[in-house]
Amino acid sequence: MEDIYISNKRRNSGDFVVTLPDDFTPEQLPPENNKPPKKRKKKKKHKLIRTLAAFLAVVLVFTSSFIFFFAAASGYTRDDLDKNEYISSSELKSSPFVSNILLLGVDGSAESSSRSDSMILISVDYAHGKIKLTSFLRDSWVEIPSKGKKAKLNAACTYGGPQLVVDTIEYNFGVDIDHFVMVDFEMFTNIIDSLGGVTVEVTKKEAKFINNTTRQTVDYGESVHLNGEEALVYCRIRKLDSDYMRTYRQRKVITALINQAKTAGVPKLIETMQDVFPLIQTDMSAGEITALAYKAGVGILFFDIEQNRVPIDEHMSPKTVNGQWVEVLDIEATKEYLIEYIYTNNIKLDEE
Repeated sequence: MEDIYISNKRRNSGDFVVTLPDDFTPEQLPPENNKPPKKRKKKKKHKLIRTLAAFLAVVLVFTSSFIFFFAAASGYTRDDLDKNEYISSSELKSSPFVSNILLLGVDGSAESSSRSDSMILISVDYAHGKIKLTSFLRDSWVEIPSKGKKAKLNAACTYGGPQLVVDTIEYNFGVDIDHFVMVDFEMFTNIIDSLGGVTVEVTKKEAKFINNTTRQTVDYGESVHLNGEEALVYCRIRKLDSDYMRTYRQRKVITALINQAKTAGVPKLIETMQDVFPLIQTDMSAGEITALAYKAGVGILFFDIEQNRVPIDEHMSPKTVNGQWVEVLDIEATKEYLIEYIYTNNIKLDEE
């Protein structure tokens, strides 16, 4: 005799054992208990098809977004950045995990030789997942390498355009700059308006100054929404306090702009690129711009943002040189501080 288990399909009932005679054959079982085990190949095949379809969908989204970014990255002014002839590359600090892009805001047309009203180094630190903004004070008294003499840092743009600004910062501060982007204020207002404005804290003192000296009417508070023109006026406040605070306001607006872009989505970012790219000047190729824009759309924008300025108070002293007010720097201390800030995650940020 042989014992077999018979499945009982009724609710709340278990299996039971039946004893069969010695001459029993499987053909004598009811049909439902005599079926061969089910094959699972078909189910695995369907799972493979779904996985492949999902993969192809991701590739399609990536490819189409990349193509649209590439198409949007057109119509700008290309200006190659030559190798710095005043300092060797071995003397410049660099890292494969950090990309340094110098943002220059000029007080005239990007095509003319204008003083750089703002100089902000945007360091994308992939190693620590951070975007680090560093303002260079325009009154910093530095060596202009092509001239063999010292002058204010913002004069470098007048003497030799963005190339000389990059050369001067590298020469004095020892940080390798990968690319530059130069914009005038028309582009600044356009990009802010394209993304729907920015929200920043505006003090009562700042609002009063803006309203008394311009045609703008700005409220004050912790979260004040500014359009492009209002944000530009806010960034360019000069006589209210100091250049330190002016650069701080600029970094606040750029931080708010990055935060605004986080929620814009890829289609909106592409639309914004189409609006503003005819107004910029950069050394980057369309491919490099596209790759950077795509990285921004899928990840970089969500990095933590830190902001700083150089020189910090401990490394500078205001003086009058040749009849002009300047900031005389402790160059070596400033260089060490800047390198540590950009390439490590340890430095204590300077408070404005």
